[in-house]
Amino acid sequence: MLKAVIIDDKESAIKLLAGLLTKHSFIKIKIAGTALNLKDGVDIIRKTQPDIVFLEINLPGRSGLEIYKLFKSPTFKIIFCTANHQYAIDIIRISASGYLQKPINNIELQNILHKIDDELLKEQKQLQMEDMISLQSCPISTGVNILLEVDNGFIIVNTRNIEYCYGKDSCSVVVMNSQKEFLINKSLKELQAVLTEKQFYKPNKTHLANIHYTQKFVRSKKNYVVMDSGIIIPVSVRLTSVISKNIKGKNNSVKI
Repeated sequence: MLKAVIIDDKESAIKLLAGLLTKHSFIKIKIAGTALNLKDGVDIIRKTQPDIVFLEINLPGRSGLEIYKLFKSPTFKIIFCTANHQYAIDIIRISASGYLQKPINNIELQNILHKIDDELLKEQKQLQMEDMISLQSCPISTGVNILLEVDNGFIIVNTRNIEYCYGKDSCSVVVMNSQKEFLINKSLKELQAVLTEKQFYKPNKTHLANIHYTQKFVRSKKNYVVMDSGIIIPVSVRLTSVISKNIKGKNNSVKI
């Protein structure tokens, strides 16, 4: 079932389109939310993460076309709905998924939904292929020896034996592949400067992960990576579109 958000300044238009989508569509669609202006619509989009957004262009105070300023790389499909022909060229230029002239014709609506359904199916298959690729095939790095300051002195460890690290207050915790942990007197930012970029990546603000102990990257409502130990580390939303590519790009041994 696909989730849809409808943004239109006329409640009658929202009701009509919602009826076409839920009662006369060949695809099962759930209306995740509706809004009468762009601001409220954007809030609903961020909360519900819809698959499709039906958007009127002439909205109170702001044009619907401004949605591309608020979502630089939207993960949802956008279908503009308007009675004004003059916007058609603008919509084509910004590569919207569809354009519906009001009053909405159900046959045209279904044609656009067929197109979007095909696009989403292809994208889903591609994501599934990426998500199922195991990253354990990366060659094991020889690593480098680094000195870490702890409360009672210092320890020397090889980076190949570090599975991941995470920030704790103004310090950091280094977790070894043996699952032994060390609390060190460096912030995560300082620790990141010591660890080689070719071996470690940052899935979110509070973690550093070793590519060679990363089993796979999974896309879901909350994206994450799975480490060898079974630990799940969340992936920041802003990194979702690039994290898989970045991980795969770090599969060479570290050169010392």
